[in-house]
Amino acid sequence: MLEKCRNKVSVANQADRARWCGILVDEDGDDCQSAWKNVNKITKHITNTSEFKDKQLPCQGHIWKRLSRLETECWRMWKAGNQKTEDYRKSLKAKEDELDELKRKQQRFEMTASMISFLQGVVTSEVQSYYFLKWLETELDDLSQHQLSSLQDQYKDLLQKSPQKTEKIAEIDKQISACSLRLEHFFRECGQLYECASYMPQYSCRRKNMEQLPALYAQMLLDGFPLELVDGDAVSIPMKWITDVLHKLHCIMHSNSKLKIITVIGPENSGKSTLLNTMFGVRFAVSKGTCTRGAFIQLINVSKDVREELGCDCIMIIDTEGLKPHLMVQDDFSHEHDKDVASLAVALSDTTIVTVSRDNSTEKDILEMLLNAFTRLKDVGKKPLCHFVHTNMSDMPIVERKKRSKDMVEQLNEMIRKDAKMKKANITRITDVIKFDPDTCSWCIPPVWRGTPPMAPFSVDYSETVYALKKRLIGDLAKCKERGDLMHFIRRVSTLWKAL
Repeated sequence: MLEKCRNKVSVANQADRARWCGILVDEDGDDCQSAWKNVNKITKHITNTSEFKDKQLPCQGHIWKRLSRLETECWRMWKAGNQKTEDYRKSLKAKEDELDELKRKQQRFEMTASMISFLQGVVTSEVQSYYFLKWLETELDDLSQHQLSSLQDQYKDLLQKSPQKTEKIAEIDKQISACSLRLEHFFRECGQLYECASYMPQYSCRRKNMEQLPALYAQMLLDGFPLELVDGDAVSIPMKWITDVLHKLHCIMHSNSKLKIITVIGPENSGKSTLLNTMFGVRFAVSKGTCTRGAFIQLINVSKDVREELGCDCIMIIDTEGLKPHLMVQDDFSHEHDKDVASLAVALSDTTIVTVSRDNSTEKDILEMLLNAFTRLKDVGKKPLCHFVHTNMSDMPIVERKKRSKDMVEQLNEMIRKDAKMKKANITRITDVIKFDPDTCSWCIPPVWRGTPPMAPFSVDYSETVYALKKRLIGDLAKCKERGDLMHFIRRVSTLWKAL
């Protein structure tokens, strides 16, 4: 009957019918219309997302990426090889001129027209700002949906059917990164503009114009927007920006910012962001074609009546980039980056969720990376509490689920036994580097949907299992020792990132 209906109208065009019927339409309000005008100023220029980023978001381009790599190399000396430390440090001094030149180039970038429109949309009333951000988010998703979805489908198809085509897989992964355009890229540009302005004289107009940004974003973080902790494209942390945003947030909270932290790590496309969103009502990006890059944080205020019981004023949630097998990454630097992000996230956390997908073809590589992240923390006296979450397990009998969990633990133990470095460090099993009880810290979660989206209903079993996991995590947090507030968190981030 519906197929034969001639009067087919899009949902967007239903607004005209609503007006004709005398129904008030939210979009006709002044706040919404003003927000839409600012969004349109940005999106009307976007024909190619990659080119748009190069021209309108230049501060996060190749100069920033090169600068980040050089600075990271100076801290960690990855390429030292067999050279003596002093000799290698001398060779790094030759790169200082390049570093200085890159910083000067970075600081020459002016604010583009799109960024001016973006800030005009954000620096308005609370209602108008919310309309602007939600509308821009929707428009950006629509603009990049076709291109990103196609690339993401190719990527998944190659992983499943032709995993040996590693160069092709890495190339598509690079294209996905280049074509991706979301709110985070605009906020990242804000951070870079702020970092550049902070090195200018105090009387500089540009510096003064940027001074309000940390307070603005601190309030947005409090309102539920995620903050990018690690830039997933440049593999770097903009420490000045992160420090000032969190310091402003600390002030907004009247110094009541004692933290407990939950982190999720695991392979890509294993449902990490969806799990956190469902569990805590946060808003990490999960649209089709989207994969988290780097690491993002969100804050959840703890109710006053349970703060003493939990020992914190707020809970920080850290969502991380999916780990990729060594053969699937773009280069060795990217592989090291994956391990660094995972290690940092675990080091910062009180409780860590480790998602494990059903893809056995890459499981060994992923487990090796997880093991690497755990063992790196033993040197700093950190032994994280971990919950292993096996995703999409609805069609597997309970006996097989338990067997899978035991097999994974045994596989980790076998890797440890074969590693000479771990033997030397007196590490003989996985419980030497993490707190883990196979009976209470191993979870099998069914798929989110009962069927194929978008018409499939949400799985009740998924909700119930996730709720049980959440209760367990909160109970674990209550038992964890207090580790300081936001200011302490900032210091830990800075120290750990340079040390990893």
